[in-house]
Amino acid sequence: MHPRFDGRVALVTGASRGIGAAIARRLAAEGAQVVGLASPRSATALEAVMADIVASGGRARAVVADLAEDAAREGLMDRVAAAFGAVELLVNNAAGISAYASPGSIDLPARRRMLALNLDAPVDLIQQALPAMRTRGWGRILNIGSEMARQPPVPYPGPARFVHSLGYYGVSKAALHRYTEALAAELHGSGITANVLLPYKIVATAAAAAVVAQSAERHPDWIEPVEVMAEAATWLMAGPLSGQVAVSRTLLHQAQAPVHALDGRTLLGDALLAHNGKDTST
Repeated sequence: MHPRFDGRVALVTGASRGIGAAIARRLAAEGAQVVGLASPRSATALEAVMADIVASGGRARAVVADLAEDAAREGLMDRVAAAFGAVELLVNNAAGISAYASPGSIDLPARRRMLALNLDAPVDLIQQALPAMRTRGWGRILNIGSEMARQPPVPYPGPARFVHSLGYYGVSKAALHRYTEALAAELHGSGITANVLLPYKIVATAAAAAVVAQSAERHPDWIEPVEVMAEAATWLMAGPLSGQVAVSRTLLHQAQAPVHALDGRTLLGDALLAHNGKDTST
């Protein structure tokens, strides 16, 4: 099968581990020239992921920047373009929780940092990438969302204190979802798509190991391999759909799309793929 993104330039933020690393590897397997971006504290892990892509026959470069800092985002696309050219596939995956605090107590510095990383950074990168995409008449923007953008129903899936402490993180993701829908409407007919992709429940990454362990016995169906997110991201960016806030498993099931390993060739199953017990993105 001909690689779907042969020669396209992709930027994946938060690419040092987990979902970002998995999507970066899968896009490279589909022929994309990948620039992975991560914060300075994750630079070593990022370099390892990019080196692994190159060792597998792909093209990849690492760029380090703290996306939570306004100054670090200024002119960032120029730094990225120096690697392979203007970005055509933009995956805004980097996100964080600056404080586990309830909505009634989270302080202003924590709120500002969370919005800076989870909302302002994707918006800034999108606005920097759009001129080149408009010139080409083609581009793909994918923002990684979260189920926490909506208040979990009662009974909660975990302790109430934990659910409450994720409230402001959910606020930042809800804002990103709404922004993406508005952006897609603006870009209608331009050849540029903008979508949100979120996991069904919990992605089996090293960072989520504790949550996976707690949930695996009672709710094994909640656990989603990183390959499912990478497959859904690839499928969504390869097509013309825009303005979607899509759940990975639901999207793949509706598309009747098989799930492949991160090499893009090895068939693993379908959207019902069970947790395989390990994080294959690292």
